[in-house]
Amino acid sequence: MTPFLILLTFGSVWPFSPDVDLTARAALLMDAATGKVLYQRDPDLRLPPASTTKVVTAILALESGRKLGESLTVSKVAARVPASKLYLRPGQTITIGHLLYGILLSSANDASIVLAEGIAGSVENFSERMTKKAQGIGAVNSHFTNPHGLTAPDHYSTARDLAILFRYAMRNPTFSEIVQTKISSVNSTSTIRKRTVARRISVRNHNRLLWNFDGAIGGKTGYTHAAQKCFVGAVARNGVTLIIAILGARDQWGDTKQLLEYGFDNYQTLKAATQPAGQTATSEQASIRPERIATILAAPQDDTRSKSSDGYLLQVGAFRERERADFLLKQFSAKGLEAFVEKISLIEGQTTYRVRIGPYAELLEAQEVAKEILDQSGLRALILPAPPPRETPDNPS
Repeated sequence: MTPFLILLTFGSVWPFSPDVDLTARAALLMDAATGKVLYQRDPDLRLPPASTTKVVTAILALESGRKLGESLTVSKVAARVPASKLYLRPGQTITIGHLLYGILLSSANDASIVLAEGIAGSVENFSERMTKKAQGIGAVNSHFTNPHGLTAPDHYSTARDLAILFRYAMRNPTFSEIVQTKISSVNSTSTIRKRTVARRISVRNHNRLLWNFDGAIGGKTGYTHAAQKCFVGAVARNGVTLIIAILGARDQWGDTKQLLEYGFDNYQTLKAATQPAGQTATSEQASIRPERIATILAAPQDDTRSKSSDGYLLQVGAFRERERADFLLKQFSAKGLEAFVEKISLIEGQTTYRVRIGPYAELLEAQEVAKEILDQSGLRALILPAPPPRETPDNPS
């Protein structure tokens, strides 16, 4: 058995493949800077969005022209809505600013109703404005019938629409500040026997990424039995901000974290092979599989896009175990290729070991080596721009 054939006994060199491993019914990963879609699964499938609906509720409240310090009165309808909630009582007053913290951190349904009734006069009027606003932003496959996201007929959105809406919302500094707040408190007031009585309510952000995922800058969770687990949010690392939207997931945080890591790990390649979020993907574009990336990059390109000042690397494997990476390294080194192992620290103390080959000065050379590896071993190498060399201090200490 040749060394290359031995490699195949290790199975897939990709520890995560979104097309295979995601539990979500629909998912989308977007480059926040450009709006390009880096990965998508059924992005335009209309599904119940649960409390991710509250992103639109917040947008409408923030753009209503009302001041954040203005107080709104809690109605009986608001007080009776099912949880999650702040357990506001009829007749209490609470400011718009505190209501926004309530809906975006604690996902408070009663606070959503108070905002809707206080701003538009009724839930129905507010919901119509929500749909109109969302479609005006570009979320053309969304329709809302309430401000909280509890399951209702004709209340739906899509992964693509949620990403578009969240990207828009994050441009508002108040929204951005609120969604990255971990813990806060809100105050409601009521009048008892001509005395004003204040009630302080602690609110904690449901977005777990803020506590345990590097670069998390905000998001909105959602869950109902019909919708299952949903999330839309953003993470920023090394000058790149990714927006993720998932709907109908069984493993909310597993899907979210793995797809984000996948996006950051393969950002340059995915960016080169994708399209703006507003365009409708063809079936060929709808799902970029890891094993197809080398084929995409191997297509003819014009000279303006085929050069990198630092050359190109081939990534042929990524493993959690160092021994497997070292074994693969030896096989390629024995073939005379300049292979090396790069250790990468992941979330929660985890580590991955990437087996890479190169660098190659020209893209054509990298493509030829990738083809040779594919022909001899069946492994599809990922072609990546080589990172610039690190500067060495003149007087290292």
